Amino acid sequence: MPAVATEDKPVLIVGAGPAGLIAALTLAKNGIPVRIVDKLPAFHHATRGTGTQPRSFEIYQFLGLLEDYRRAAHPLPQMRAYKLPGGTEPAKTWNLFERKPPSPDRPILGYPLVALGQYRLEGIFREHLAKHGVQVELATELTHLEQDADGVIATLKKNDTDVELARVAYVIGADGGRGVTRKLIGAVFEGQTREFDGHVWADVQIEGLSPDYWHVWSQPGRFTVTMRATGDDNGQFHVGIVGQNFDPIDLTDSEKFVNFIYENTDRRDLKFGKFLSMTYWKPKMRMVNKLRSGRVFLVGDAAHIHSPTGGQGLNTSIQDSFNLAWKLALVYKGIASSELLSSYESERLPVIASMLAITTALYERLIAAKDKGSEAVESSASMGMSGFLHWQSPALGQLDLNYRWSPIVYDARGNGGLDDAALKARAYTGYPGEPVHAGDRAPDAPELVDEEGKEARLHDILKPTMPTFLVFTPDAGDAEKDLDSIVQAVHKLPQGTFQIVVLGRHNTPAHREGVVSYKDGAGHAFNTYNIEEGKVTVVAVRPDGYIGAFVYDAGGLQTYFSRLNLRL
Repeated sequence: MPAVATEDKPVLIVGAGPAGLIAALTLAKNGIPVRIVDKLPAFHHATRGTGTQPRSFEIYQFLGLLEDYRRAAHPLPQMRAYKLPGGTEPAKTWNLFERKPPSPDRPILGYPLVALGQYRLEGIFREHLAKHGVQVELATELTHLEQDADGVIATLKKNDTDVELARVAYVIGADGGRGVTRKLIGAVFEGQTREFDGHVWADVQIEGLSPDYWHVWSQPGRFTVTMRATGDDNGQFHVGIVGQNFDPIDLTDSEKFVNFIYENTDRRDLKFGKFLSMTYWKPKMRMVNKLRSGRVFLVGDAAHIHSPTGGQGLNTSIQDSFNLAWKLALVYKGIASSELLSSYESERLPVIASMLAITTALYERLIAAKDKGSEAVESSASMGMSGFLHWQSPALGQLDLNYRWSPIVYDARGNGGLDDAALKARAYTGYPGEPVHAGDRAPDAPELVDEEGKEARLHDILKPTMPTFLVFTPDAGDAEKDLDSIVQAVHKLPQGTFQIVVLGRHNTPAHREGVVSYKDGAGHAFNTYNIEEGKVTVVAVRPDGYIGAFVYDAGGLQTYFSRLNLRL
């Protein structure tokens, strides 16, 4: 029997895909020891998920990844559908996502639409993780778990031979839809599988095809073929055969794959070269019945699997991890009790359910043409505009995603009389055009001017390693006493675990020890956060960039701290 390792009881992350890597990086930035393992013997080189939603850009910004991502990414091309038969005459050209104009609170909407293959994205994540001294342990597979009140003993098989019993503090299962962590904690995938459909995706070199478009050939109710350049310099394309009412499993043979494309798109002029990857799967729309068992948590595809419609999978997965990691950090450090960890499941399950409903509806629109018969062939171009390949719902950007019903948020103004069921029903679509509340994404705000006259954006001030307390102060009236009591309440937290930012509407607030002061030069912050005139207001922003509390005094902060289960 191998000995139990008893070093510093790290958090063990099982699976080194995007969800696992973001969890590891966020924890490492918070000073939490982590181990991240993956059962594969080498890193994969498949494109897989490529799209990045605006909220993911913000997460990358908070974690210091954004510039590296933008340097590596390439423009997302326009979609172009072709008439059949023939396969060369364009029928329609359109944008997959509708470009939204930026605003002061959502400047990231002004970023160009870009894509990046998943294997390259994971490489960026690993490089940043290595800066914290953490490397992915390959050929290491979780096989068993035993947990008690103080930790978890994880049985790890290494290189198919060696066995290690690792004593860890917590386990995060990021090992995908086929992973073992879900099974070990007794979580069940609930939902449906499209047994009569199937997808085959390949990374393959192609000659004779322009990289300037995302090419589409489709016969509604039967198949869609898509080809998109990956942005690599070797003529590589990500090619998909999406079966509708037929299962293309035999097309995982490269020769049959190519022949199907030739016979159904009429593009025999294309020359297929080396196949770099090949993947087959059936569309599944499923989510787990629970995200946690004691000290073990599920994130990403280990918790939810769905069709690629809407480009939500990878983006939702990293939000799982970003939501969980800051909570684990507070509990690991002893700042909060373990009750805080229950909020991971209570916050994320309604969001996942809403996301699953939206993406499933988009997928159903794709296959809705199956009953129209042969006359639907002429509609192959409009397929892209109305179904699978035209994703216009504002919710898909994930900026309206919210947690207003969460047990750990507190808004002194209430929630407009809505009960939890009504709030959860808008978990993904949010409240566009309505005032911001606790549980919402914290809006950005430019043109904040500090005491030295330097400008900053609010999102550049927020940190993924500590909460930020924004104190909005009036220019007139006696606010000093209220401000003193608020600062004293925040200072009950352990030193170095928070930051206080005081904002003046027209003037820079007077200097205070341990406080950073800004003037809201253009009024964006006061307006976006809907701050009442002449009233001191505190907006507590969590490390994941969501508003935890909207209160007016030290008593409101104490209520918020009690909801967080802080040990003051």
